[in-house]
Amino acid sequence: MQSSTQVAIIGGGISGLATAYYLEQDAAEQQVPLAVTVIEKAPVLGGKIATDRRDGFIIEGGPESFVTRKPWAWELCQELGLGDRMVGTKNGKNYILHDGRPQIVPMSPVAFIRSPLLSTGGKLRLFKEPFVEARRDPSDETLGSFIRRRLGDEALENLVGPAVGSIYLSDADQMSVQVSFDRFAELEREHGSLVKGMFSMMRSRRGSSKSNSKQEKPPAFATLRTGLMELVETLADRIQGDILTGTGVSELEHNPGAAPPYALHLDDGQTLHADTVVLALPAYNMAELLAPYDEEIAGQLRSVVYNSVTTVTLSFNEAEIEAPFDGFGVVMPAKESSQLLAVEGMSVKFPHRAPEGQFVLRAFVGGHNQSLARLPDEELLALVRRELESIFGITVTPTIHRIFRWPQANPQCGVGHLRMMDEIEGQLSEMLPNLYLTGSALRGLGVPDCVRQAHDTADQVLAQIKQTAAVPV
Repeated sequence: MQSSTQVAIIGGGISGLATAYYLEQDAAEQQVPLAVTVIEKAPVLGGKIATDRRDGFIIEGGPESFVTRKPWAWELCQELGLGDRMVGTKNGKNYILHDGRPQIVPMSPVAFIRSPLLSTGGKLRLFKEPFVEARRDPSDETLGSFIRRRLGDEALENLVGPAVGSIYLSDADQMSVQVSFDRFAELEREHGSLVKGMFSMMRSRRGSSKSNSKQEKPPAFATLRTGLMELVETLADRIQGDILTGTGVSELEHNPGAAPPYALHLDDGQTLHADTVVLALPAYNMAELLAPYDEEIAGQLRSVVYNSVTTVTLSFNEAEIEAPFDGFGVVMPAKESSQLLAVEGMSVKFPHRAPEGQFVLRAFVGGHNQSLARLPDEELLALVRRELESIFGITVTPTIHRIFRWPQANPQCGVGHLRMMDEIEGQLSEMLPNLYLTGSALRGLGVPDCVRQAHDTADQVLAQIKQTAAVPV
């Protein structure tokens, strides 16, 4: 009887858990014997997914939903039987702070022409986009360079830049377009223009809608009824292997002649042995485990800059607010005086997350201004309340507040990031066979991209196990 392959997954965030789940499911279907162990240093699973369920509130410390345009998280929830647990929202108003006041993002040509977000010159530049020559060089470039080429400076500074800052906690002039918005680059490659590409997509969607008129279209954003932690909890319940929490891996030892070849020395004194290892960690944690084998690779991983962010959620008695904010969110351009990155209108986006009569906002602090993310609680709360008064006119005392701090939260993937990761993985495949990397530091941030990469990693691991064991496909 064939012995089980021991697979150790270091990291119990969404990437590590999804990798374990897909690996077990596919191995069972293909009758490949393996045993999975997930190791998480924190006392709880989930990584940046953190849901606080108290006093009738469902408050997210990290991501509060996922986009369905990238279908992988949506499909995973369906596969896990969570279809009837998902809550979605299709359309909503989005705002950008302009001269200290929220201005709605225009969604029609008429609204765009009337919007104060761009000057007349900025609007005319935008209308020139279909006639701007496409870049033929397939190499990477910054998102800022891409948007300036296609849409102009004002579009970057007043529209795209603020959104990028709030989502990725990054400067568009430092971000790889291949990692952050590869769809933009793809539209330029295929259609020579963003506008032409988007019109082509709209025509395709209309045709698809007619042919699938009976099929319900997913909402633009989706979450789970009791928060995204429900996805983490469901994955943990479905994983049949061991899940260790509250202990990390202090040393990763590779002994090529041993069976199994990997020894994982844990913080609590245990040693686990594995045939295959998956690192589902931030890049800087990967670097510490890999440094004994190749300091150059470790240095490359350490070069991935991470920005910190703190989220501050406040709830108010809605009856005490003269004009509650009616949007999904408002983002802040760098030229504005606001010290916030963005504010989310949680009561508008997902009203089920608070008791009736409560109005919930979530503020983001940090990103390009790291010192603000580290302010003591009282100073941070005071700052956020001042900003909410300035932007929305809210002066009443909040009924509750929750603060979540995320030091070194979001990787900032610069130009050439994908090439660097390809090279690192190529070198590791020869130096440390059967060791794999996955997670947000590699090829895309956000829950859907992490799920996609987890599935790809599981496929790679299983293919290698089958090849090594000579199991028929």
